[in-house]
Amino acid sequence: MKYKVGDFVKKSPENWVKNDFDSWGRGIGVGVVVEPPFAMEDDEVDVRWPGGRCFENTSQLLPATEEEHKTQENNE
Repeated sequence: MKYKVGDFVKKSPENWVKNDFDSWGRGIGVGVVVEPPFAMEDDEVDVRWPGGRCFENTSQLLPATEEEHKTQENNE
């Protein structure tokens, strides 16, 4: 799936590949796609998770709704 800046995303449990950044909150909750600091491959996006930013492969993500994002913000 192709994501654009401002889209809400969440991790795909089926396709998620753990890495060292998971320890600080990568993939937890709902993230938002942000403008990357440099050009990226078509299958990569820059995501701001509640715990910080990380570059993600789009195959590891699912679309999230604005409602899910708002619920998360209300619970923080």
